[in-house]
Amino acid sequence: MQQKMALNAQMRQSIQLLRMAGQELNEYINASMEKNPFLQREELKKKLGLGKDHTHNRIGSAISPDYTEKEVAQPENPRSSLLSQVNTLDMDDKIVEIAEYIIDELDDNGYIQTGLEEIAGELAVGVEDAEKALSIIQALDPAGIGARDVRECLQLQLKRIGKERSLEYTIVTDLTLELAKSDIKKIARSLNIDENAVSAALKNIKKLNPRPASTLLSKTSETVIPDLVASLKNKKLRLELNRESVPRLRLYNPYEEKLDIIMDEEVKEFLKNNMNAAKQLLDGLKRREETMCRVANFILKFQLDCLENGLSRVKGLTLQDVAKALELHPSTISRTVSNKYIQINDKVMPLKNFLSHSVRKENGETASKTSVKHRIKGLIDSEDKTKPLSDSAITARLKSEGILIERRTVAKYRESLKILPTHLRRKR
Repeated sequence: MQQKMALNAQMRQSIQLLRMAGQELNEYINASMEKNPFLQREELKKKLGLGKDHTHNRIGSAISPDYTEKEVAQPENPRSSLLSQVNTLDMDDKIVEIAEYIIDELDDNGYIQTGLEEIAGELAVGVEDAEKALSIIQALDPAGIGARDVRECLQLQLKRIGKERSLEYTIVTDLTLELAKSDIKKIARSLNIDENAVSAALKNIKKLNPRPASTLLSKTSETVIPDLVASLKNKKLRLELNRESVPRLRLYNPYEEKLDIIMDEEVKEFLKNNMNAAKQLLDGLKRREETMCRVANFILKFQLDCLENGLSRVKGLTLQDVAKALELHPSTISRTVSNKYIQINDKVMPLKNFLSHSVRKENGETASKTSVKHRIKGLIDSEDKTKPLSDSAITARLKSEGILIERRTVAKYRESLKILPTHLRRKR
C-alpha cells in the first residue's frame, strides 16, 4: 500500500511539473532547494550548451550557444490563480485534467468559447465529465468565471449572492435585449411590475462584472522567456531546451563525511526522506524535459510549412492527433503545450499556436481552423468599409473557395478575432 501511495505521489509531482510554465517552475525549484539540502544548482558551462552528458535533452543538433535570451512582454495570466484553486480541491484526477484544459481555453474575459463536446472529444472523455469540470470552474473565484456567454456570467454572479429567484435574475435570463438597451419601460410592461422596481434592479445588475477575469489581470506585465528554442534552415529543424529558462539541479550530499551526525536515527530518517525527495524531483524534471522536447519536435516537424510561411499555413493538428502519434494521453499533451513558449529564429510565440482543429473542404481535404481565421481576417481587412462584408457574405466567399463552413461558425471565429459585426464596421 505504501509503495502504491509513493508512486501516486511521484506521478502527481510529474503531472504538476509538466503543467508549470518557466517562471512558476523556477519558483518551485527555488522553494525545493531551500527545504532540501540534497539539491544544488548546477552551473552551466555554456550559455545554452547541454554538454555531452546531457544529449538526451536534445532534439537534432544543438543551436548556437551564442543564443541571446529573447524576452517579450505579456500581460500576467489569470489562469495560475484558477489552477491553484483547482489543485486545492479534493476531486478525481480525470476531472482535474479536464478542468485544467478548460482553464487554458478561457479567453481574456474569463469566458469558455470552446464547446464541451469539442473539449470532450479532444481529451477522449465523456461530455458529462466535461460538464462536471466546468461546473467546478464556475464555482471558483471570481464569480462568473467559466461562463459561456454574458447572460450565464451574470446568472452565476447572482446565484453566488443568493439572488437566483430575484427580479435581477429574471431580467438577465429572459430579457437580455431589453437589458442591453436599458429599456425600463419595456421590461416593466413585460413583467407587469413598477418601473421603479426595474430601475433599482438594473442598478444592481450594473454592479456585476461582465468581464470576471479582469479582476485577476495585473496592469503590470511580466517577461516571458521561451521554454524551447528552435531554428529552421533549409527545411531542417533544430530544437533544444532553453537552459536560461529553468536551472539544472544535481544531487549534493553535505553530510557525506559527517559520520557523527549520520549515526543519529532521527537524522538518518531525515536524510533518507530528503534524499528520496531530491531524486524524485530530478527524475520528474528529466521526464518533463524529455516530454516537452518530444512533443514540440513532433508538432514543429508536422508544421514545417507553417514555420516557413506563417500561421496562415497551419495544418489541422489536435491534441488527439499528437497523443495518438506519440502514444501519450491527450491530457499529457495539453499540459505540455499549456503556457509554454518557443522561440523560432527571432520570434517568440506560444507552442499552442501550432495546434488547430480542421474545417472540411469541398474536395474532401481539410483546412485548419487557424488558417480559416486568417482568411476571414484577410477578407475583412480588404473589404470596402462603406459596404463591409456580412457574416453570410464571408461564408459564401469561403464556400466559393471550397471551404465548407456555417455562418454561425464564421461569426464565432470573427468574434474570437475581436472583429466587430458588419453594422459596427460600416463607415460613411
